[in-house]
Amino acid sequence: MEVLDPYFRGAGADGQPVSPYSTAGAYYAYGLINANKFTEETSNFLTQGYQNSAGNEAITHGLSLGLGLVAMATKDENIYEQLKNTMYQNVDSACIGEAAAYGMGLVMVGSADENAMEEMMIHAADSQHEKIIRALSISLAMLMYGKEESADVLIEQMIKSKDAIMRYGGMFAIGLAYAGTQNTKAVKKLLSLAVLDVSDDVKRAALINLGFLLFR
Repeated sequence: MEVLDPYFRGAGADGQPVSPYSTAGAYYAYGLINANKFTEETSNFLTQGYQNSAGNEAITHGLSLGLGLVAMATKDENIYEQLKNTMYQNVDSACIGEAAAYGMGLVMVGSADENAMEEMMIHAADSQHEKIIRALSISLAMLMYGKEESADVLIEQMIKSKDAIMRYGGMFAIGLAYAGTQNTKAVKKLLSLAVLDVSDDVKRAALINLGFLLFR
């Protein structure tokens, strides 16, 4: 905190103002330091940061990532709603929407929450920003972490999408749902998609996620 505090306050030791990008990075760093160690104190610190950010795009981006990391896998409805509202209220900002979407996924990691799934799918279909669609597709994958066969319905929906970005997320849904399992069916599916999909991004994601399946 001694190192980060000047950036939170927006002024260095010499009294000179610091860049909002540095403040954003400090909030992201705070999230990494406290990742998966949720307390009311850490979440309140970041929530108050929203109020002090004056709506700055970069700072809100850093806060959203930090809050997602702090509340990782807590399934905390209030934090999820805060991040969702941050995304909805900044529909014209790909920067803010992207970070808020990733934060939503981090909070709900492994939850397979149907309400969150539906909201993410709807917003991804409505959004005009590739960054937000990609973040939501990865967050959908996060929801299915460790769920194996329970994730198959969502996986099929994603990999059959006409949107290459949603198919890209579908590769991560396979990788996260079956992480470390060496599941033969999932391995074959990724190998097949790595050859057959028309998008190089999807092919790349398929091969990356072979690593998640086989990391043990």
